[in-house]
Amino acid sequence: MKLFLSYFLLLVILNYSLVYSQELVNQSADDDSLQVFSSEKSSINLIGGSFLYGYMIPHAKEVLPVRGLNPRGHEIIYNWHLNNDDVWNDCECYPRFGLFLSYYDFDLEELLGHGFAAGLMFTYFFGLPSEFNFHLKGRGGVSYLTNPFDRNQEPVNWSYSTHFNYILGVGGGITYRPFNRIEFQLDGSMNHQSNAALLEPNGGINYWALALSTNYYFDNPDFHPRDIYDPYIHSEKKKRWDVSFSWGISSMPFPLPGQVPMYSITFLRSIQLWRIFAVSFAAELERNGRAVELSRRGYAPETTNPFRGSVLLGGEFLMGRSILSAQMGGYVYRSFKEKDDVYQRWGVAYNVYDDIFVGISFKSYRNSADHLSLRFTYSFR
Repeated sequence: MKLFLSYFLLLVILNYSLVYSQELVNQSADDDSLQVFSSEKSSINLIGGSFLYGYMIPHAKEVLPVRGLNPRGHEIIYNWHLNNDDVWNDCECYPRFGLFLSYYDFDLEELLGHGFAAGLMFTYFFGLPSEFNFHLKGRGGVSYLTNPFDRNQEPVNWSYSTHFNYILGVGGGITYRPFNRIEFQLDGSMNHQSNAALLEPNGGINYWALALSTNYYFDNPDFHPRDIYDPYIHSEKKKRWDVSFSWGISSMPFPLPGQVPMYSITFLRSIQLWRIFAVSFAAELERNGRAVELSRRGYAPETTNPFRGSVLLGGEFLMGRSILSAQMGGYVYRSFKEKDDVYQRWGVAYNVYDDIFVGISFKSYRNSADHLSLRFTYSFR
């Protein structure tokens, strides 16, 4: 569940950074049916700082030594609070996205070392942003960790084996703005750092945390509901067929060294149900590179069939030119069995030209990462 929420919100963050960075185009004052905010900006900028205090959880047997550690984080955040027609038409809301720089002390330097991170942050507010709001918050980025696993120097640290890792977090809390330009936020979150199975061991760093943030608005915040042309109401619900090709890299099972390629082709049907949500049905054929390499090294029969077929059911969030997806898959055919019979896949795709989409997807089994892949999609109706 934590991986689902973390990677899904990472995709949300990536989507808004792609779609809503453009400037607001002013509305024509000749149409009395439209509200016009000719002097407003497409976003209101903020800067802030945050302190995080966590509790480490041993989610897998290989990371039991981290039980009860209290990681602490310090970060600087620069936010853009979106305030334009495009984002209002997509969700009838004003979300916020930003950039963060962080430093982490994991409370046991000789085992986990220290961490430095940078990435994107996304905040969704329930209702119009005001003096008091509940919100959801997610983050995703890259971290540099100082103490990766090493057979000779660091044989006990099974939490991570590369200096560079992904950092992901998901949570929620309250926003309180006692003064016009100053706000405070209190958040609870679940946080994860790992290398997405690029290299084993990869148990991951996982911890619950409380965070207190202080933010300063550079301009006076002013958010309004908008009475503008709504393309969702005036258009038919969308239906699509997608054909996707993907390529990714996964690690060999520990302690075997090396990485292997993973290829797949996917056929998908998408049916829009609501403004930003569609249901999807898919079938996938994948070539498992681990099966090929294990056979080559003599750990599996030479006749091992590396292909496996599965069906998937999921949902899509339609955000302008971007599509965010979350799917559950189950194998219907595979002669080489490894890991579970079911898996999860999350993805983000961006419409680069006409019916062509490019994106990334992530596959995992429960709390075990499998691989991250590039995905190229042709869509038709």
